[in-house]
Amino acid sequence: MKNLAIIIFLILWSASVFAQDSTNTKSNVFIAYDLGEMAFNRFQNFAGEVGYKFKNDHMIRFVYLNIKLTEEHLSSDFAMAVDGENVTGLWHGYELLYDIPIYRFKGGNGFVYGGLSAGYHENSYQHTILNESVEHNTGTIGFDIGYRESNVLKVKGLYLNFQIPIRYNFKTLEETMLGEATVNKSVFGQNISFFIGYEF
Repeated sequence: MKNLAIIIFLILWSASVFAQDSTNTKSNVFIAYDLGEMAFNRFQNFAGEVGYKFKNDHMIRFVYLNIKLTEEHLSSDFAMAVDGENVTGLWHGYELLYDIPIYRFKGGNGFVYGGLSAGYHENSYQHTILNESVEHNTGTIGFDIGYRESNVLKVKGLYLNFQIPIRYNFKTLEETMLGEATVNKSVFGQNISFFIGYEF
């Protein structure tokens, strides 16, 4: 896995070398709310990011997740975390990411980026009727790809960041039965985030 991470980083770095020149002229601190992940789960609790964007649009970001997971989301075709009904969950996650631009759009403030991540995630799943639950915690490494745009709707400082992170769990969540529902085995984790925030 370490070799895979090194290869991915070298590919992303190489792509950034050939990307168009940045139009950004200053570094920025930024903070945002994860509208995407929260909307999937009825805006229960909080998820967001804070970070620093360098003059060349490289970014270092810290993502915090404290999400009460709904039964509908866990059993959806997208999440595929649970097969069955009557299971809800709670997700605490801490993730540090370093991203670099891969492709810049001409005449705009947007770019596609990719990067590497390291984190720690805790998940718990509870049956809503029976007194049954399972907990899982693990360190993670992974990569992400996304799209970031600044000065959205011509509002200076307003930005959006759409990202898809993919994580490898050092500790596997084994398949577990909660009543008649199945919490699925998880070696890799993936979600979609849609951050809306402000850069200073």
